[in-house]
Amino acid sequence: MKKILYLVCCSLLFINYSLADTLFEERRFILFVKLPIIPKISIMQISTNLSIIDNNKYELNFKVKALNLVDYISKINGEGFVNGSIKNGNYFPASYKYDYVRKSKKKSVSLKYLDGKISEDKFTPPFDKNKLTPIDDEQKNNTVDPATLFLRLLELDKTNQCNEIINVYDGKRRYDIIFNEKKVDSNVIECSAWQSRIGGYKTDKMDPLTNTDIVKIRYTNSTNNGFLELNAKKGLIELSIIEIH
Repeated sequence: MKKILYLVCCSLLFINYSLADTLFEERRFILFVKLPIIPKISIMQISTNLSIIDNNKYELNFKVKALNLVDYISKINGEGFVNGSIKNGNYFPASYKYDYVRKSKKKSVSLKYLDGKISEDKFTPPFDKNKLTPIDDEQKNNTVDPATLFLRLLELDKTNQCNEIINVYDGKRRYDIIFNEKKVDSNVIECSAWQSRIGGYKTDKMDPLTNTDIVKIRYTNSTNNGFLELNAKKGLIELSIIEIH
């Protein structure tokens, strides 16, 4: 009987120790689209499950689910995973995988990183690079994936207080998010940024989900600087992301 009690106590201690070293966080977000005169429409739900391990590693599972359909935004359903390290208070990916269905076609992207460089770069099915603006291998290095970008944008400190250039590569497109302005009032901190498109884009087609001109992220002006909203604009189309509490 004593041995059983001892084993139970040891198990409880192990569980408590494990939980103390790992932080779990589940969040949900809604993506809205709006055109002039027309009220905004919810078109996508993003669900995330973040684990912080020993304060130096992160793992993120995420799911994307299409909601209402609109003619000018493609329906997307998918799920993915990214893990990596936390260095100097920021997220740096080690591997990224995203499987999704768009326009009834199954697609997948896999990226692996080694010392800040892309060590594996796989897109299924393969696409014709000749139809896109060029990207060289050097431009892919020192980048983050879209999921890690999203994690960084959720926290004001991860944007270096709105004073950062974030290099992004999603397996096809290469772009920079360049912060250029910060506004502070009594309740809200607003960061403004713009997207610099480096390569991987069709010259004759601009998808508002991947081609935006103006990006604004709003946080609470409080101790924790909580995320409020991400707003992006391309021409007359406005996209916004808010969290569901």
